[in-house]
Amino acid sequence: MEEFFSFTLIEQLGWPAILLICGVALVTSSIHGATGVAGGFLLSAAIAPIIGVKPIVPVISVALLISHTTRALLNARDFDRKAFLFVAVPAFPCIVSVALIYGRLSAETIAIFLGIVILLSIPVRHWAKSREIKVGKFGLSGVGMVYGGLSGASIGPGMLLVPFMLGYGLTKEAFVATLAVIALVTNITRVTVFGGTELLLGGYIPLGILVGLMTIPGNWFGRTILRKMSNKRHGSFVDILSVLGALNFFWLAIR
Repeated sequence: MEEFFSFTLIEQLGWPAILLICGVALVTSSIHGATGVAGGFLLSAAIAPIIGVKPIVPVISVALLISHTTRALLNARDFDRKAFLFVAVPAFPCIVSVALIYGRLSAETIAIFLGIVILLSIPVRHWAKSREIKVGKFGLSGVGMVYGGLSGASIGPGMLLVPFMLGYGLTKEAFVATLAVIALVTNITRVTVFGGTELLLGGYIPLGILVGLMTIPGNWFGRTILRKMSNKRHGSFVDILSVLGALNFFWLAIR
C-alpha cells in the first residue's frame, strides 16, 4: 500500500514544478468551469511536458475523481438512472479492456492517440450542433461502447457523448448530472485497473489527489466567468483550446 501512496514523484519533480502544476490545475479547472468541457484534456496537455506522457491518464484519472464526485453530489436530484445504465453498461468492459492495453503502449503512441481524440471532438460537436439528433436506448448504448473504448486510454471523450445524450431527451440539468456520474464511474474503473498494474506506482496517486484538490476553487471561479460569457464566444473558446491541446500532444510525440 505504501508504494501506491509514495511521494517519490513529488520529491523527484521538486516544489517549483509542483507549484507550477498546482497553478496549471487551478487555471485549467477555471476554464473547465467556464466552458463545461475540456477540463480533463486541457489539464493533461498542460502538465504532460512536466511529468511525461505515460503518467498522464493515471494521474488525471485520480484528480478527476474529486472533481466528478463533487459535480455528481451537487446534481444528484437530476440524475437519470436509465440513461446512465444505457451508456455505462456497454462502456464498462470496453474501458477495462483498453485500460489494460494502455500500460503496453509507448509514450509516443499515447500522445498521438490523445491528440487525435481531442481533434475529432471538434467536428463531432459542430456536426451535432447543426442537427437535432434523436437516439433511443440502443443508439445510446452503441455510443457508450465507443466512449468506453476511447476512455480506457484517453482523457476527453466525454465530449463525444454530449449530442447523443441530449438527443436521447435529457434536460440540460439531467445531462449535467448523468454525465458527471458516468465520468465518475469511468475514472473509478480506470483507477481500479491501473491499480492492478504498475501504472499507479511511484507517487502518481498523491500527485493526482493534489491536482484534484486544486480543481475545486478553479471550478467555482470558472462558474462565475461562465455567467458572463456568450454562447458564441464559449464555442470558439472551446475549439481554440481543443486545437492547442491536440497540437501539444503531437509535439510531445515528435519530440
